[in-house]
Parts: sequence; structure tokens; C-alpha cells
Amino acid sequence: PAQLLSLLLPLVESFARARPPNVLILLADDLGVGDLEAYSASALVPTPAISALSAAGVRFTDAHAHPICSPSRYSLLSGNYVFRGRRLSSSWGLSGGSQLLPGQRTIAESFRAAGYATLLLGKAGIGGEVAALPDELRRSTEDDRVDWLLRRGRRLADGPAQWGFDESLSMVSGIQSPPYAWFNGSVASLPRGSRCWGTATHATRTGDWVSGKFAGTGLRHRRYTPCGAGDGHDGAADWEGHMADAHVAQAALGFFDRRRRARGPQPPFFALVATAAVHAPFTPPDRFRDADIRTWVATSEVAAPRRLHVPHSSMVAELDAVVGALMAALRSAGELNETIVVFASDNGGLSCATKQHGSWRPSPETPAPPFEDVSPERSGLQSPLCGANSSAHLRGHKGDLYEGGHRVPLLVAWPAGGVPAGGECGDLVGLTDLYATLLDLAGLAPPAPGQAADSVSFKRRLLRPRDGHPARSDLLVPSPPSWALRWSRWKLISLAHGSQRATELFDLEADPGETTNLLPPHNVSGQPPRASG
Repeated sequence: PAQLLSLLLPLVESFARARPPNVLILLADDLGVGDLEAYSASALVPTPAISALSAAGVRFTDAHAHPICSPSRYSLLSGNYVFRGRRLSSSWGLSGGSQLLPGQRTIAESFRAAGYATLLLGKAGIGGEVAALPDELRRSTEDDRVDWLLRRGRRLADGPAQWGFDESLSMVSGIQSPPYAWFNGSVASLPRGSRCWGTATHATRTGDWVSGKFAGTGLRHRRYTPCGAGDGHDGAADWEGHMADAHVAQAALGFFDRRRRARGPQPPFFALVATAAVHAPFTPPDRFRDADIRTWVATSEVAAPRRLHVPHSSMVAELDAVVGALMAALRSAGELNETIVVFASDNGGLSCATKQHGSWRPSPETPAPPFEDVSPERSGLQSPLCGANSSAHLRGHKGDLYEGGHRVPLLVAWPAGGVPAGGECGDLVGLTDLYATLLDLAGLAPPAPGQAADSVSFKRRLLRPRDGHPARSDLLVPSPPSWALRWSRWKLISLAHGSQRATELFDLEADPGETTNLLPPHNVSGQPPRASG
């Protein structure tokens, strides 16, 4: 028997090495490079778990998404730029189907076809469709469709189950928009029924928080739109937006634990875990898995300084805690070394003004929320609730075609697969490229012809960041009807609203803050810029 074992052991080891790796994508919402210690020395919130992930793999310093979330999520799933989907600028809510067109094969479908178990947790964010919706409601409002879904239909016809995910616990649009409900696969989870939240408050240990719609414009002038007697339902009766990421983390830990307890070999998994953090409204819990995650700042008033809770920063801390919990679970299950872990954000970080959305605790006695004054005429003043600049040294924020709007954190780690620990790569890459790259890393067939048309594998440079040449020299950042084009050190932007005419040109090597437009008449010499080497 000992001699037989010695003969079989190399075969067993060879089989173990041949087993395809797991894939875990951790997708943050609205997180900028300035929010993380791994990218910015000015980051204010400790993020040890994300820093550890950076140290365990390769940190990309020129990675890009779309400037807003839904197009980025479609591009990650499909490997396509957003305009190849159902709508030019992406799909939202439950109006006419998801952004995925019939026949477009998602990355989840490609991994599932290779024998992977597939999982989606958290925010889906690319639209969808209500199952069995009556014809008269197809021409009605989004609110009417959501109301019918929650009270009657309770099923999605175009959601994660149709996108290649075996299991999912998802929110259609995250914590910021109806329906405020979780969906197990295609079915709404409504154990206590549904209700109209509007801007009703819900008492928690952290105070009162808002789940619903806002009316009015300008931060100082936001008003409430409370539910009326005839208003439709917009969420689950037991909805707890501040606990969204706790639910996501618990579902992921449960998935890992079921695999650990299962008898016999388990197939590799492909999992997309999309957090609510750090999207508005910023209503984090006080604690995450028994750890206090609250972040505080002292105001500068000389006479009576105050200690203020900074909800956006607390959500950054919560995001790091989620990452730490998932990494610990994979390590405990003995699967961490055999898992390709990707951490990224769906767009650039938030502006100071946006960071205050939901950073208040309204009650019926305070109909006007006590926002700090960050109106446009006072935009030069820094509110204590802003924290660090989420774009670090970059110009712009979420929604902008400047680098701060679409340059994102991207970390990739896989110890057993040869991804160098502590590596750094300055190559131009996009979230679109994850489709081809992850299939390539896993040793699977590349995307089928006609699929993932804009995805380019950067596997070679990931494994050897300093060898050879980058996988791509150009990248389009569409934000219809505008766009930006990166080509090597150059950045061309069109803000002409539908015209193909470029309006701005920057040399990012000489001007990383995009302060000097080199196109005439801004370029006073009238000469086109020339590369210096």
C-alpha cells in the first residue's frame, strides 16, 4: 500500500494543480483611489484588509471603469462598452429589461459552462424586468411596476438567474432606489410583506435613517416626500438599508461554509460580491461583526469644537471589514491560495457635496435636514463631513470624464497562480478587460467570437508586470453622448454632447491633474502637442 501511495501521490498533486482556480470579484460602489491607504497617503480611514490584499498581489495604478455605476457593471459582466447593450447609456431600474441584449454571454455564463458554480451577491445595477407584468403596466411608471412586483408578481424575468448565476441574493438597484428588497434568484424575499417607505424613518441603534425618495434640488433645500394614503409600495416591510453589506457578507460566508461542509469535491466557484458601500445614502451601522466601525472628526470651531460622526468614512471602514471577513473565511476553508481575488470599484470617488447625502438622521420634528452648506457658491469651503479627497490628486469625481471620475482601484491576487506579491502595474486597463483576463488566468477558452468584444487579457503583464509591452495602448471611456479616449499618455475628451468633435486634450504624463487643455484656442501656439519620446 505504501508503494502504491507513493505512485499515486504525484498524480493526485498533478490533479490538484490542474483544478481550475476559484474566482472572487469584490466590487465596491463609488470608491475612489483617494479613499484607500493602498493608493493615497492622504486617505483618512484605515483599510488594513484592502491594504493586505494589495500587498498579496498586484496593484494597478491606471485602471478604468465608466464614470457611473450601471455602465461599468454591464461592461464587467459582458466585456463590452456600454453602447453595445440595450441602451446607449445603460439600463436602470425595471423599465424594459436589463442592459444585456439577447445572445450576449456574461462572464458568469462562460464560467458556468466550464463547470463553475456561480454566485452573485449585492447590487446588480444593470436594470431588469418584472415577470408576468400586465400589458397596461408596461406603459405605466416605474413606481407602478415596482408596486405590482412587490404586491403581486414578486418575480423578475430578467435578472441574475438569466445572466448565468446559479445562486444570487441581490438588490435591483442597491440601497438608493426602489425596489428596497432582496431577491433570492428571481423571487422577492418578502417574509413580512411590503410597504411604502417614501421618506419614512426607521428607528435603529444609530438613530433614524431614510430609505426613500427625495424631492427638491440643492443640498440645503432637500425636502421629504412622505407616503400618502394611496401611494404604492416601494420596498419590503423589513427593509434595513444600513444592514445591506452585513447581509451580503453573511451570505458569502454561508456560501463558503456550505462548500467546506459538503461531502466530496466541490466545483470551483465564480462569485461576484457587490457591496452597497460606499454609495449614498450613507447610513452605516455602528458595528460590523462586533467591531465598532464609526469614524469621527473634530470640527475647527475654537469656542465650542464638536465631534462629528462621518458616515461616508464609516462606510469605507465597513467595506474594509467585509473584505477582511471574506478573506479570513477563504483562508479558514483552505481556499484562499486557490482563489483569484479581484478588488475594484465601479467608478471614481465622490465629491464633498455628495458625501453628505444621507449623512443626517431626520425625524418628524426636523423636516429640513441639517446639511452642511456645500452649495455651489460655497464650494470652496471644506465641510468636516467630507473627509479626504476621494479622487486624491486627480481632477473630477464620479460622473466626470476627467480621471477622477473613472480611474479606479484595481487589485488582483492569486498566490498559487504566480501573481507576484506586492507588485505594481501602471498599464492602461479597464474593467471590461476582466472578462478575457480571468478566463485566461483560469486556463479556460477565450470569449467566443462576437462576445466580450472590448475585453483584452492582461494576464501576461499581471504575472510579469515589467516584462514586454502592455496589453492595450488605448481605452475608450464612453459616457454617451460624451466620451473620453485614453491613448498612451494622451487623453482626449469630447463634451460636445453628441458631436464627435473633441473639446479637450491632456498630456497625463506632464499634467496628471488635467489642468492644461492643449487643444486650440487653449493651446496658444496653435501647434498640435508632440510627444517628447
